[in-house]
Amino acid sequence: MKWSIERKVLAGFAVALAILAAIGWLAYQSTVSFMHASAQAMHGQETITALEEIFSLTNQAETRQRIYLISGVERHLAPRRAYIDRIRILLGKVHDATADNPGQQALLRPLDVHIDARLSLLEGVLKVRREQGFEQARLKLMAGDGEREMDAIHETVLQMENGETARLQQWVDTSRANADRMLTIFFVALVSVAIFFGLLFLFIAREMAERKQVEDALRESEARMRAIFDTAVDGIVTIDERGTIERFNPAAEHMFGYTEAEVTGKNVSMLMPAPYREAHDGYLAHYMQTGQRKIIGIGREVVGQRKDGTTFPMDLAVGETRQVDRHMFTGTLRDISERKQAQEQRDRLLHELESANEELKNFGYVVSHDLKAPLRAIGSLANWLSTDYADKFDNEGKEHMRLLISRVYRMDGLIDGILQYSRVGRVKETVIAVELNRLVREVIDLLAPPANITVSIVNSLPTVMTEPTRIQQVFQNLLSNAIKYMDKPKGEIRIDCLAEGRQWKFSITDNGPGIDQQHFEKIFQLFQTLAPRDRVESTGVGLSLVKKIVEMYGGRIWLESTVGQGSTFFFTLPRAAATAGSSKGT
Repeated sequence: MKWSIERKVLAGFAVALAILAAIGWLAYQSTVSFMHASAQAMHGQETITALEEIFSLTNQAETRQRIYLISGVERHLAPRRAYIDRIRILLGKVHDATADNPGQQALLRPLDVHIDARLSLLEGVLKVRREQGFEQARLKLMAGDGEREMDAIHETVLQMENGETARLQQWVDTSRANADRMLTIFFVALVSVAIFFGLLFLFIAREMAERKQVEDALRESEARMRAIFDTAVDGIVTIDERGTIERFNPAAEHMFGYTEAEVTGKNVSMLMPAPYREAHDGYLAHYMQTGQRKIIGIGREVVGQRKDGTTFPMDLAVGETRQVDRHMFTGTLRDISERKQAQEQRDRLLHELESANEELKNFGYVVSHDLKAPLRAIGSLANWLSTDYADKFDNEGKEHMRLLISRVYRMDGLIDGILQYSRVGRVKETVIAVELNRLVREVIDLLAPPANITVSIVNSLPTVMTEPTRIQQVFQNLLSNAIKYMDKPKGEIRIDCLAEGRQWKFSITDNGPGIDQQHFEKIFQLFQTLAPRDRVESTGVGLSLVKKIVEMYGGRIWLESTVGQGSTFFFTLPRAAATAGSSKGT
């Protein structure tokens, strides 16, 4: 029975896999042996390291104690306990690592005894130093018992290290032998597989030559079938170089309303409205003659025509397949009617939003003008009355006039705050490099804090690329709040900045009254104040303005506070396009 080429290739690969499996098993055995030897060598090295560290730590513990005996300063004994604990841990590791070595275990037992004896002697000297003084401790230390124990420890450690070194060399030799064996196995495997696959390739090449004529006959049909996907979501239409439709998938049937039978053999221009229909054949002929592309390999948005005569927008991408004696073109189409409608609706909504924003902008200017004009008149009239008729008012009348004037000022400040809030993000300034060290000092001078309040810059502030007015508003509002609400006889306000990843993290800390956690979110809302306005004059716009500015630059703002102890306001700004400041804060 003659085998097919597929069965012959399968049999060849089965033989190759059998060879690889056999060689792999040998390599596995060698690898296991190598890994075992390597692990033993590593354990030996770890044991030597632990023994050296034990001796070193014993010396360090004695050194610390000698320093204490001379100086009498207790802090020199602080590391000593850690050294002793570390010695105990290392002894345990050495016990575990040499559990399979009776010779090392026999040496380890006297090592434990000598170390315990040496530590006991050190404890005794320490006790004498504390109870009888330096001279008695020195005499006890000079007795020589400790030196003998240290010599014994050193001798035992050397013996154990020599033993481990000998074992280590043995495992190194074993590992080297295993490595050489592994290299030999892999070399044999590589050569064997290369020879086998070379023979297999020659066999397959001979068989493939016999089938080449059959495959050439099938290649044209195979290339055509690869371009057609009947289950594709998008419409797919295949045409020849004359524009004749050869295939029309179900998605295209649904899109255009034709069945495949209705369009097969007809010109693809039937799917296009005028004037594209008349121009299509000329475009295709021009491409076949010159190779100049307008859609093929590029894609574009076009208009299609359904069977009922209605048109719709669609995305068209055309791919070309060159066969032995002809060209085939495959068009992929997607109905984008819904997307176009959504885009039109979005454009309409954006236009409406822009109109609403423009109306809001105009409204803000009109309201501010219409409110401020009578407000100034009321303020002027109230000031005139309170001055010219001061002798006519009783105490209650004077209080009413004071309240009236303060309400006028508050209303004026509220209007200014609303205008500032509305301008953020809408009115743009030139972005420049702002040196915050200088700007913050100018803000402090402008606020002129009382003598009992100290404002300081802890660390140097960076230079940032920003709008000067906006960043000044941030610091001015935060600092003015800290000054305004200070309730301590000696107020302290600290400004700091740290680099955190891609952001600058700023903080303004005060020792004022603090804020209850339940109000952390409320204070950033527009017109919200915690203290009564009759006690502390405030519009409730400042922190809302700060939050809007910080978020406009991609940062965030939050606070931490303890009632009665003070508050810290944090905010971040991106470090992109920013450089660190060089001057120091004072």
